[in-house]
Amino acid sequence: MSRNVMTDDLNTVLVRWQLTQAEHLSQTAIARLWRVRRADGTSAVLKLYKNATRGNEAAGAELLSAWSGRAVVKILENDGAAMLMQWLDGPSLGDIARSGHAKQADQLLCDTARSLHQNPISVRAPLCSLDDAFSLLPQLTYSTTCPTPLRKDMLRATAMANHLLATQPSPVPLHGDLHHDNVILTVTGPKAFDAKGYMGDPAFELANALRHPKGLPSHVRDLTRITQTTQLFAQALGVPCQRLAQWAAAKCALSISWRANGLLIQDDEADLLSLLVEQALATEC
Repeated sequence: MSRNVMTDDLNTVLVRWQLTQAEHLSQTAIARLWRVRRADGTSAVLKLYKNATRGNEAAGAELLSAWSGRAVVKILENDGAAMLMQWLDGPSLGDIARSGHAKQADQLLCDTARSLHQNPISVRAPLCSLDDAFSLLPQLTYSTTCPTPLRKDMLRATAMANHLLATQPSPVPLHGDLHHDNVILTVTGPKAFDAKGYMGDPAFELANALRHPKGLPSHVRDLTRITQTTQLFAQALGVPCQRLAQWAAAKCALSISWRANGLLIQDDEADLLSLLVEQALATEC
């Protein structure tokens, strides 16, 4: 989408929702975000997607709305390619971890997950199944120069994903990307945002958080930390830590396959994948 089209859409949304003082915040692969001022004088975040399908966040806003009152951002408006969220003051859990308080950040993430999954909810919008989310993983092609250990770990993680998908318990709505940098600690507690909107095994919910926080590569790759945090996350969700460990390896492999864009040559998370696969194979709890 061209800059002019994006600008025109922004102006239209500002008028429609009576918003002013748009200040650009950031840009992702599928959306741009602005801090805006509402008619009542309060700040909010406007997220404008490049198209109305919203990519892999298609049902995220509906899920966050269904979780209203729990540890999530409040969705103020939601229409087509535009979404308006409350402004959250406070550091992200990733920022807390990067400031030297990683264990506190992990515990707050657990508190967030417990809030989201305290009891079942129903969501009107169709949520993406984990089967669909992982459909590209087994289709990955490996370059002849792809290191043998990476290929071996990817195949092991793919086998784990296939087993997990075939043995899922009753599916539940999932944030789908619940990690430290998608949660902000406000004066009223942690609030999650940027949900994918998945449906599936509850043990998947914190699997991706083992790849985080970003900016702490040595911490994330510490095998003792991986083992202890997996147990902590599993306890918070009330799921077997072996399944969570396997989902962590499977999700790391899926992220690698997304970046490979069909042909895997090498990846910066190859060493992390190896550690997660090792833990998943060793975990028996």
